[in-house]
Amino acid sequence: MKPMYSAISLVNFFIAACFGLLLRAAFVYPEVNAYFTYSNVLHAHSHLAMLGWLYMLVFVLFVHFFSIQTTKEQRFYTRLFWFTQLAVIGMTLTFPFQGYAAPSIVFSTLHLLCSYAFGYHLWKYNTIENPQTRRLLKTAIICLFVSTLGAWCLGPIGGIVGKTSVYFQLCIQFFLHFQLNGWFLTAFITLFFHYFLGTKSLPYFTSFYWLWSLSIALTFGLVLAWYLDAPQFFTINTMGVIAQCFAFGIFGYSLWKKIQLKQVFQFSQLWLLLACSSLVLRILVQLSTVIETIATSTQAIHSWIIGFIHLNMLGIMTGFGIWLLIQLNQIRVNGVVKLATICLLSAFASTQLVLVLQGLTLVTGASFIFQGNTWLFACSIGFPLGIFLLLCTNVLQSKR
Repeated sequence: MKPMYSAISLVNFFIAACFGLLLRAAFVYPEVNAYFTYSNVLHAHSHLAMLGWLYMLVFVLFVHFFSIQTTKEQRFYTRLFWFTQLAVIGMTLTFPFQGYAAPSIVFSTLHLLCSYAFGYHLWKYNTIENPQTRRLLKTAIICLFVSTLGAWCLGPIGGIVGKTSVYFQLCIQFFLHFQLNGWFLTAFITLFFHYFLGTKSLPYFTSFYWLWSLSIALTFGLVLAWYLDAPQFFTINTMGVIAQCFAFGIFGYSLWKKIQLKQVFQFSQLWLLLACSSLVLRILVQLSTVIETIATSTQAIHSWIIGFIHLNMLGIMTGFGIWLLIQLNQIRVNGVVKLATICLLSAFASTQLVLVLQGLTLVTGASFIFQGNTWLFACSIGFPLGIFLLLCTNVLQSKR
């Protein structure tokens, strides 16, 4: 797809980052709370980051790599892109002012329906020659469809037992878990396979695939343990975490033997380094939840949960996604892009550090940092600034 479509995804990302900065400003400048409802803007931020940025990024990359290159097919994806973007715009305009209400629910539903059309069409019509990559693509689509069960259950569950019930929260967590850990992460693994392996086969793929698929399902046990207060689910989560460790251990060992990485360093590889290092950190963080005391306490440490979500969305997925856009020349490395990269990587690293320290203050009762919310707000300025610089480069390039 043309650079214009990735530019639109970046616009969504920019607006989501602005919402995030506004949320962090609310803790530093309490007077701004008089002008908006925190929970409504939080819903807008999360929906736009996931469905406006990451989903549209995957949409653009999947169509570029896997769609059939005919006029009819490209017309279908172009129309579907704009219908999906219409849903994103609708959520952007309704969530900040009303939260979950009829208008925002209509646009969220439209996005779900568009995702069904996208997943079904790509499942049926694609150009993937590598059977391993094809299996990963279909697994990602299955996770996408499965995750929406949580969204569809929100209405009935909310009407029967109320929005404050445990089961309503479980529906939300079910959607988020299979979106982030299932659909998005498997989608980016699929893109990784396609880009680095092409038609080559990965040794021990079957073992990796089933261990990874098993880990997606079993690690939901941690959420069940939190909300249902059932210790046996910690054991299920432990099994999932161990399966994930073995899966990526096999993955890393096989890639080490299969792929010859370039020896010459390129500036764009900072994004790839961000994605890989974030993936390693993700595995280590999840491995720590094998200790039941840590697994139990993390539910109450909001800053660590936010940090883990950002580790996945900003570190792994955004890092690898932007690196791919650079490889496709949809973003060309120049002075502005280098400055944007420095802004974004600095903002990511510094905010993650502050979030970790904020969590430690709760765990230990000590005061590691002063004015943590102020530091978090100041460090977060780099996100919209860096995205804006990337966006300027992308827009100028798309006009050429």
